[in-house]
Amino acid sequence: MKHADIVMIGGGIVGSAIACFLARTGRAGTVAVIEPDPTYEFAATPAANGGIRQLFSLPENIRMARYGLDFYAAFDREMAIGGGPADIGFRRRGYLFISDGGDHATMAENHALQSAMGARVDLLDRDALKARFPSLNVSDIELAVHSPDDAWINPHAALMGFRNKARELGVTYVQDRVVGWREDRGLAREVTLESGGVLRADCFVLSAGAWSAAIGRMIGLALPVEPMCRESHYFVTDAEIEPLPFIKAETHLAFGSEGQGYAGGLPDWDQPAGFHLDPDPDRFERVVWPRLAHRLPALETLRLRRTWVGHYARNSHDLNVILGRWDGGAGNVYMACGFSGHGIMHAPATARALAEQILGDAQSLDLSAFGYARIPAGRRYRERGIV
Repeated sequence: MKHADIVMIGGGIVGSAIACFLARTGRAGTVAVIEPDPTYEFAATPAANGGIRQLFSLPENIRMARYGLDFYAAFDREMAIGGGPADIGFRRRGYLFISDGGDHATMAENHALQSAMGARVDLLDRDALKARFPSLNVSDIELAVHSPDDAWINPHAALMGFRNKARELGVTYVQDRVVGWREDRGLAREVTLESGGVLRADCFVLSAGAWSAAIGRMIGLALPVEPMCRESHYFVTDAEIEPLPFIKAETHLAFGSEGQGYAGGLPDWDQPAGFHLDPDPDRFERVVWPRLAHRLPALETLRLRRTWVGHYARNSHDLNVILGRWDGGAGNVYMACGFSGHGIMHAPATARALAEQILGDAQSLDLSAFGYARIPAGRRYRERGIV
């Protein structure tokens, strides 16, 4: 393939979702996706937990999550291939945010906004929390918010569902790697591939996750996007515990039920950015297990089954996605990167918004606050509370 109307650089869940939404319009022309690894061995999505939650403080993030919940609930039909459903294991397990770090006033303010925007969210004081989830140690928790409608999916299945549907709709996947750009008269004209080939296009979308910054530099696009790695653990216990939502704490512990056990972890925020893919052999026992046992005493008798390391593309500027046209640069380059751990839940809304922008359609989701212009201008649009 030597030319396409629109080229996606990066075919993970975000790039494949955008390609799929473009192709579904029937007005995008030829769409190609450059993805070096069709197995997605080092991609962020397969190693993720796969949650979709409405517990945000920014209206845009709440809208994106609500759109994602509705879309993923219907994913098996929307992304069906040849009449066969695209099963992603959608299930509403809910989220529970707990204030154990002293910022319960912010949690209460965020709850008010979430509720006003239509989310079913319950604000729980210490007694109400203990009554709803009696296995939890609530002695140091000031407040909690429970969102029972929030859901979970199989991340890899969702990625492949978007990819397979995109291909059925005529999108071409090119197994290669971008090693250069060519710009002419203020527009990007073509990318050079590792194989030696060249792919020309009228429009380019940079959706390469944690690799986006390196690719952007090739054309002078500065992106504050870096890989942030974090360990996750799967563990089991014989103790009787009531069904729990996924729990996220202000002090960063995060875990929830998964299969016959539990999955979660505690990020090491002191670790420098980069692809640090080897697990710390004793961190779970030394750091994570004591915190789990404190929050859920029944986990004092857990058995660790597996540890793995994944990553996400962190926007070090303000931890929110960079989305839309390259303001101040090549006007036919768009980006969708820097999701900072929210790429799976926000992929459907991102795909819809960016497809509408590229095709000149009315914007059904106003996500202009996430535009690139805030980066060189030094404006930050930050989440308040747990991210």
